[in-house]
Amino acid sequence: MSNSAASGAAPAPSAVPDTLLDAIEIIVGGRNLDAPTAQALGLVDVIATEAHSAVEVAAQLAREYILTGTGPLAEAFARRQAALSQWATPQPGLSRAEVEAHPRVARLLAQARAVGGEKAVQRALDCVFFGLEHGYAAGLRHEANVFAEAVADPEGGQAGIQAFLDKKSAPLPPRPLIMVGSPEEQALLERGELLPVGTPFYPGLTPLPKYQYAQGLIKDPKTGAALHGEPKDVEQHFIVPVPTPSPAEVLVYVLASEVNFNDIWALTGIPISVMDDHDQDFHITGSGGIGLIVAMGSEVKREGRLQVGDLVSIYSGQNDLFSPLVGLDPMFADFGIQGYQEPNGSHGQFLLVQPPQLHHKLEDLTIEAAGSYMLNLGTIYRALFTTLKIAPGKRLFVEGAATGTGFEALKVGVRNNVKVTGMVSSAERAEVVKQHGATGVINRRAPELEPCFTKVPEDPAQWAAWEAAGEPLLAMFRAQNEGHLADYAVSHAGERSFPRSFQLLAPGGTLTFYGASSGYHFTFMGKPGAAAPSDMLQRVGLRAGQSVLVYYGISEDIVDETGIEIIEAVREAHARIVVATQTDAQKEFVASLGFGDAIRGLVSIEDLRRRYGADFVWPATMPAFPDPKADTEAFKEAVRLFNEINFKPFAAAVGRLLAAPDNPRGYPDMIFERAGQDTLGISTTLVKPYTGRVVYAEDMSGRRYSFYAPQVWMRQRRIDMPTANIWGTHLNNAYEIVAMNDAVAAGLLEVTPPVVVGWADLPEAHQAMWDNRHAGATYVVNHALPRLGLKTKAELFEAWAAQSAEATTEDDAATIFR
Repeated sequence: MSNSAASGAAPAPSAVPDTLLDAIEIIVGGRNLDAPTAQALGLVDVIATEAHSAVEVAAQLAREYILTGTGPLAEAFARRQAALSQWATPQPGLSRAEVEAHPRVARLLAQARAVGGEKAVQRALDCVFFGLEHGYAAGLRHEANVFAEAVADPEGGQAGIQAFLDKKSAPLPPRPLIMVGSPEEQALLERGELLPVGTPFYPGLTPLPKYQYAQGLIKDPKTGAALHGEPKDVEQHFIVPVPTPSPAEVLVYVLASEVNFNDIWALTGIPISVMDDHDQDFHITGSGGIGLIVAMGSEVKREGRLQVGDLVSIYSGQNDLFSPLVGLDPMFADFGIQGYQEPNGSHGQFLLVQPPQLHHKLEDLTIEAAGSYMLNLGTIYRALFTTLKIAPGKRLFVEGAATGTGFEALKVGVRNNVKVTGMVSSAERAEVVKQHGATGVINRRAPELEPCFTKVPEDPAQWAAWEAAGEPLLAMFRAQNEGHLADYAVSHAGERSFPRSFQLLAPGGTLTFYGASSGYHFTFMGKPGAAAPSDMLQRVGLRAGQSVLVYYGISEDIVDETGIEIIEAVREAHARIVVATQTDAQKEFVASLGFGDAIRGLVSIEDLRRRYGADFVWPATMPAFPDPKADTEAFKEAVRLFNEINFKPFAAAVGRLLAAPDNPRGYPDMIFERAGQDTLGISTTLVKPYTGRVVYAEDMSGRRYSFYAPQVWMRQRRIDMPTANIWGTHLNNAYEIVAMNDAVAAGLLEVTPPVVVGWADLPEAHQAMWDNRHAGATYVVNHALPRLGLKTKAELFEAWAAQSAEATTEDDAATIFR
């Protein structure tokens, strides 16, 4: 794809003032402006830097002006007065047709027509030109009238406001982006401002270019909508500026980058569009890799652990380095994975990172291997050692055990004397699993398992038959595990495999999962067994002062003895309690029981129905979602409706009772769920991210439960039941990388040799993963390695030098023969 209108080529000479074009782009474009851009445009005069706040700088400028009548504020005031005088005078004669034909404005108009926003844009331009032709004061009056008309217009402001509330607003116009194949690319190469992919780069000696090549996702140049789809159709090759590190950042020249499913979810837009989380017009994929440090911020230099020129493996986790939650776990401090939640990933020539992301390359690994394992092996390290805390001799079931993270889980489990049974999809992959020490292997395509892998049906009449359909799977597992079921399960294959992996758990077993490649609507059948509420609170470690939401009344009966027992147990633990009841009568009854200040508030579902009407529906179960692959837009709309109609009114009512400065949304620390209802989808979305737990005490056997998978794995929430657990897990933190590297160096963990693909072959590698026809367990894309098998920086530099010498010899020979 090319974006010739946005390629950076200079527009034809025009009499249209740049200031007018800037103003129209701000008004019509609607995009965010950073501080330097705003200052360049004259919208701000001074930027507060270093330790000074904006208020402090403004107060200092005001004092200077008041006391002396001089300084930047005096100059800005004089400019403003001159501008107001100029604006007050009508400025006719400027051709509107010429302005609208200018490339910078024509691009905005074309985008508005493409998304149905032309009427709004024309209104804005009418206001601009009315002010130019009649003066500033008249222009403001006209603008007020136009604004009132637009707001009252059913097809204008009213529809726009509703679209905004429904999160269906038309996309904003994209900014110009330099695409590969454009004239600007060649110009940048000729000026030395862009390096060809694969160029040797010697830190400290090679000048940093202004621009870099990158691959990933872009917005449609015509509409501004994110171009999601299958990787082979949407992955783009484009050119963006090379960033400059701040005091606490490091710039790395990437030699090879990890290829993994984070790329796939970003490109396909499933389950959400990553473009919705930032204001960039591109999203560089890639989570992790290996590279050379080429520049560092002042604070990184001060620390001294890293040096320019270091060869480092790149971990993809980023977080708020200054949050107090870092002391608990950096993953709980506004954590995001670079290339997925963070938009500037490693599939670019240069990568800006936080210092904890960089780890010196392990000596025994090849450079390509050292750039391949941080995400896959790191995810499994946390899942097995931090989340599950695996113990020797226990039994572990792993989905997708022949490739990717599943393969890493198999190998790590075997090396730690865990008895691993792996599930695969072919006889060939079964052999791979056996060769790597698996105790057992299950081929999910075996004829007796063909009807097995489905979600649990919503109809209660089918629940017993569904459980019975899993018996061949359980028998197959027991036959290979001395009659036992699994102590642990690692799940990542999605909604059709998850319920059977949970069914495979022995009493007391725990399932952890970190992804869902086949769908996100998770269901499972509860297991037999009950526990006292006080015992469950002790097991999950509820602390005094924490907040707990308790469901009271799973029917309309006023007295709920189990509910009272739960409230009493939580009160004895000195927690803050909010009680949710089905009816107003139940709410009044609980309020009369004398729990006093222990109950911070009560929420009645009946009252919410009365207040919200059709805008609130309390679900009997998690609504089923369309297939995210086959019908992506319908899937996203179903998720949106669940959040808006099922979740938010209830969450707002609970949140108002628990909100605090460090918890502004009022997330409960724990939710005490009830076995007789299926509101798990609500609870796992509401409980506090990262540390929150949903707890059951009653017997859950014979009943179906459901939830939205990303809310559990990406937020690392936990579901604790009397005889089983489901715990979300997600990547790992930087310290776990250190511990993992120590284990690799000691030979306790193994890095799987990666499949290396060329830079131009990245889209096809992604497509193979999307189609589940990838052969390798791990992949990297080669950016600048002259050959494979190198292990040190010295070997890399020697290979680069030999490559350069060979190229020079060929050029000399060509010159002689010419």
